[in-house]
Amino acid sequence: MALRVPKEKVPVILLTSSYRVEGELHVVPGGRLIDEINKKDRDFIPVTNATIYEIAGDAPLDSLDFIAINKTQVVMIAPSVSI
Repeated sequence: MALRVPKEKVPVILLTSSYRVEGELHVVPGGRLIDEINKKDRDFIPVTNATIYEIAGDAPLDSLDFIAINKTQVVMIAPSVSI
């Protein structure tokens, strides 16, 4: 039986060298975004309700319910005030 940990959604903007991803990361209530990103047992950052853009573009390239982004490809990640 798997143990399910409640999490809250944090809107984020994530940049790679080619794309901007706007979506939600899930952290434990009261937890910090940096702690979720720095989990050593994960090579990928799970993002839900993601919209993908070219790095300097305004038109969405795609919208996905879920995407996993390799940490080595991430240039910047920051909380977003709106999605």
